[in-house]
Amino acid sequence: MKQYKFVLKPLSFYSDIFSADTIFGTVCWYIRYIYGEETLVSMLNDFRHKVPFIISSFIPQGYIARPQFYFTLKDTIAEIEKSKKLKSIQWLPIELFQKYQKDYNQDTLINELLSKDNSIKVIEMRQIDITRNSINRNTGMVLEGILFTDSYYYNDIYYTVYVTEFDESYSDMFKEAFITACSIGLGSDISSGKGVFDVSIKELNETEKKVFGYQGKYFVTLSECAGANIEPVCYTTITKYGKLGGQFSQTGVNGRLLFNKKPIVLYKIGSTFSTTDDTYGVLLNNVHTDPRIVQYAYAYPVYFDYSGATNI
Repeated sequence: MKQYKFVLKPLSFYSDIFSADTIFGTVCWYIRYIYGEETLVSMLNDFRHKVPFIISSFIPQGYIARPQFYFTLKDTIAEIEKSKKLKSIQWLPIELFQKYQKDYNQDTLINELLSKDNSIKVIEMRQIDITRNSINRNTGMVLEGILFTDSYYYNDIYYTVYVTEFDESYSDMFKEAFITACSIGLGSDISSGKGVFDVSIKELNETEKKVFGYQGKYFVTLSECAGANIEPVCYTTITKYGKLGGQFSQTGVNGRLLFNKKPIVLYKIGSTFSTTDDTYGVLLNNVHTDPRIVQYAYAYPVYFDYSGATNI
């Protein structure tokens, strides 16, 4: 097993904090473009037998998802407000997570995060709204009085995508496809220069090695996931209405313009699970009328143990 990370610097506006399934789908298209469809099909078949690698979603550099736990019921306004504030904090500095990794105590963590003398920087994902005129596509003229607004992210936050390889057969291929995709653009509006990132490949630093090397009874996922082989402890879900990418987004599939996948319910980043296996999640089938189309839904686990003082 080998672990490393991509560090991404935004070079333009970008439409989303990209999830692992979006990254995986984009990489699959670029593997098809660069290496051919047979190579892509071979890789996807390998996922059905023995997972060659797993990836995280975009994670703010130096941070990690806060493990979700149920809150101990509080009957004072101050304690209720404190719980609300903690719920709004999605990311923990990785050093703070390491501090509590062997004995995760949510009550103590709340007090440290919300104390007046706390110097911990809370990540804020700021968005910029851009309003444009609507265009009549037949005449090329502006439609008077009709506007639309798009929201984009743009800030000085660097992101990390973590990778764990169980089989290095696809290592070079995956790296080339991902770097190429980031240089051309991820997400929507790439034709107008959106979603471009500078990418570097780096080894895990010492703190990350310790955090990712720890084995505990529970784990927090750094990617959205699903599957019968994971046992949730505390979680939130998201229903995804995925769209097809690449060539399928332009021409449809088998002559039919079916751009959308079926709705899929996934556990969100930060959900916590019991440790039962080495690999968690699945490559989902039956998400489209075309059986070739699949959905990446593997968890990227970071293990920890929790204090009995926390209500789970």
